Amino acid sequence: MIEEFIKNFKIAGGEVLDTIPKDFYQVKAEFAVAENGAVWILDYTKELFLSENVIAILDKNKIFNTMHDVMDLINSPGVFISGPSKTADVESFLVFGAHGPKRFAIFFKS
Repeated sequence: MIEEFIKNFKIAGGEVLDTIPKDFYQVKAEFAVAENGAVWILDYTKELFLSENVIAILDKNKIFNTMHDVMDLINSPGVFISGPSKTADVESFLVFGAHGPKRFAIFFKS
């Protein structure tokens, strides 16, 4: 499952880091979903969306296969994040991080 999560997270533009850089805003991920490479963030602030570099700290034992597997774990407001947003105008000018961080990374804790 962890390999599937990492693959899909990277497809979405996310990074997996071995250390937490000083200039990254840190947030705890409650769990992750392998099928789409997304993490569930419960306790978030505006800094999650305004910071250019964000790293989510995730317990690698809290990765689930599908969205159906986690539906019962969601009992209060939160957000799923899978990587930096991307948008392109009519001239196909691609912008990363238009609606959130330019870099979104995961740090696995044991």
